[in-house]
Amino acid sequence: MSYQITKTRIRRGLQIFTLLSLSSLAVIFLLTHSHVTAAAFESIEPLWILAAFPFVALDWIGGGYRIYVFSRIFYPRIRFKTCVKANLANYFLGSITPSQTGGGPAQIYMLWAGGMPVVEATSASLMTFFSTTGFLILAAAGTYLFRGAVPLPGRLLGHLFNIGILFFLAIAVLMVVAVAFPGFYRELTRIAVRIASHIRKKDYLRPGSRAHDMIDAIDRCHEQLIHYLQKQWPLFLYGILISGVCFLSKFSVAYFIVRSFGIHASFVDVMLLQMVIILINYFFPSPGASGAAELSSAALMSAVVPKGLIPFYVILWRCLTTYVSVAVGGAVVLHELGKKERVEIDETSTAEPIEPKAVEVE
Repeated sequence: MSYQITKTRIRRGLQIFTLLSLSSLAVIFLLTHSHVTAAAFESIEPLWILAAFPFVALDWIGGGYRIYVFSRIFYPRIRFKTCVKANLANYFLGSITPSQTGGGPAQIYMLWAGGMPVVEATSASLMTFFSTTGFLILAAAGTYLFRGAVPLPGRLLGHLFNIGILFFLAIAVLMVVAVAFPGFYRELTRIAVRIASHIRKKDYLRPGSRAHDMIDAIDRCHEQLIHYLQKQWPLFLYGILISGVCFLSKFSVAYFIVRSFGIHASFVDVMLLQMVIILINYFFPSPGASGAAELSSAALMSAVVPKGLIPFYVILWRCLTTYVSVAVGGAVVLHELGKKERVEIDETSTAEPIEPKAVEVE
């Protein structure tokens, strides 16, 4: 199995992301526009917005540090700068692909381009994902317990919140299965390949085939993860703590935006609302949860932000928490791609990385 990052996919993802974001913002303006909207914009206190920028940077650097902590276990020579770039690439590709599916491959590619073998980069990226998910599972449980304190207008948002909780519970089960039953996913992959072999009348499990090498890579990656969880589990807890700091910094941005409007809202209330928004949108199928993120934020934050200020809140919130990260991450990824139209790396490789092969695309 291989990972591919193409400029064609990037352009298509950006177009969909931009279209959905602009459309949802237009809907919000139409639904919340009032005679006080223009006056409200003039009353924004810029110092509160400036105070939010260090927290945006903390999210970037903290995410890079989390990758660095896990990557050093598998590849001690990895550089911190490479991990920060991998984090930004994750932001970018995750935001322009459905359900953030491109974020992981982008992160792995940047680590590989920085000198890390692919299997080790995959293991480190999985541990990063597990630590993020571990924090979100704990936060989701806490939010669910205090759901009575979080206003959820309309049945739809309530249903989406419950679906988000179920997704994280499912991931928790899959993580437990991965640790408790080491051969489960290997055998599951073998069964899937056997079925494909039977349908296509080809032996995809023969030695030297891509499927055979992929299963072998899954085994090696899984062995590394199990060894890590057994021998260095305190670092996993540390990763969960770093994830908490990253999300807290992201949530703080929302609080600073609210304060820039002169609203003295409760910090805890804003945090709970941001957590619900994360649960609703984390696995939403649109690129970067575009459309859903803007609309759900407008609906939920209306409990704190007056109607005339909602459009400006949503724009500032998405700019600082997403759009700026997408722009910076996009610059990092496109600089790495250079003049190449597509790069491809094979996840079965264990050797030191070589220069990605350029593939011309018509």
